[in-house]
Amino acid sequence: MHINIVVDDINIRLDQFLVKKLIKTSRSKIQSNIRSGNILLNGKTTKPSFLLNGGEKISGSLIFSDKDLYLKKEKMDLDVIYEDDSLIAINKKPGIVVHPGNGNHSGTLLNGLLYHFDKLSKINTDRPGIVHRLDKDTSGVIIIAKTDEIHTNLSMQFEKRLVKKHYFAIVWGKLNEKGKIEGYICRDRKQRTKFSLSDSKGKFSKTVYSCQNTYLPFSIVNLYPETGRTHQLRVHLANIGNPILCDDLYGGGYKKIKSFHSDYSKLCKQILKQINRVALHSFKLELMHPIKNKHITFRAPIPNKFKLAMSLMEKNV
Repeated sequence: MHINIVVDDINIRLDQFLVKKLIKTSRSKIQSNIRSGNILLNGKTTKPSFLLNGGEKISGSLIFSDKDLYLKKEKMDLDVIYEDDSLIAINKKPGIVVHPGNGNHSGTLLNGLLYHFDKLSKINTDRPGIVHRLDKDTSGVIIIAKTDEIHTNLSMQFEKRLVKKHYFAIVWGKLNEKGKIEGYICRDRKQRTKFSLSDSKGKFSKTVYSCQNTYLPFSIVNLYPETGRTHQLRVHLANIGNPILCDDLYGGGYKKIKSFHSDYSKLCKQILKQINRVALHSFKLELMHPIKNKHITFRAPIPNKFKLAMSLMEKNV
């Protein structure tokens, strides 16, 4: 892929700028091409971290090696909710990364999709079929495109916020009956795998929620994200003091037990042991079918681990 771009942004890293411009190319792929000299800045080699001032010229070619383009098919049990000639809806299991990336070269959902399905969209050469993502430990509905036309349509629906998303979570503490959380999400300066909420910096995010039940020190929450930022629900809930159970990264792990009266200690440990994963599930997703031109809803049942945990909570009220 030949590149010839004049920089129209300032105070942004070269690799981050190209990720914004080349939306179908991964950041790691862009970084490797910059380091190897395939991509030049004002005709010279540079580092991926170079801070742009605006007006620079980026040129060169984005090279994909045969090795990079090779994606291994792996036999995997997939819970297929729905399938037709256009798309697939999968109930993703927790603990599975959606596609290969840094440190995850096999055992991903994509490896399983390649084994089970002959036809997947090719818009993303290194992520065929993948329209959107779920975090590794988040289970539930995820949509896969079979053709480039369908992929483009679904991506547009996600981008324009036409897709209605409903998540289910078990969180720490008590929430208001209904509410909304909004702010700007950006990468945490101290911990690069983590994100944080800001009043002005980053990408705007919004989540509407309703509290289904409270069994102190826990609450059962329905979440309706209106934007789709990385770690959005986890960041939002942690920000209001109600991190998701078992979410160590955002303060929802065993250390949180100390925030509550010692009378709850035994129950808390039982619940965390029972769930043993971030207690977040993509329960329902509604979109416009690109071919049938009608709304279609996909549901993934609440995981049994969550149901058992809630039974324990009810018994201890």
